[in-house]
Amino acid sequence: MRTQRLAAGMGQVCRIALPSSPSGGVAWYSDGGNAEVRIRLESDEVSSPRPGRHQVFVVVGEIPGDYELHFVLKRTWESVPRSSWRVLFHVSAPRARGRIH
Repeated sequence: MRTQRLAAGMGQVCRIALPSSPSGGVAWYSDGGNAEVRIRLESDEVSSPRPGRHQVFVVVGEIPGDYELHFVLKRTWESVPRSSWRVLFHVSAPRARGRIH
C-alpha cells in the first residue's frame, strides 16, 4: 500500500492523481468520503507532468482534524483489489484574525 500525506485548510479543494490503466475495466475507487471529508472523481484520464494516464479525485475537508482516506484499484466485479493507496489528510482550522484596537 502506498501512502501519501496531504494537508489543506478547511474547505480548500485538493486533487489526488492516481496512476491508472483504463484498459480492462480497472479503476480506482474510494468510499466517497463522509460529512468531514468529501471525495469525488473529477476526471478519469488527465495528462500530468508524469507520463501515463491518471484518475483525479477532488478532496475537500469540511471539519478540522486528521483523516485516513483509502483508494483501491480493481474491477467493479473483483473482491480483491490489485493495489491500494492511502492518504493521510490533515485539515486545519481557519486562522483567527487579530483585531486592531
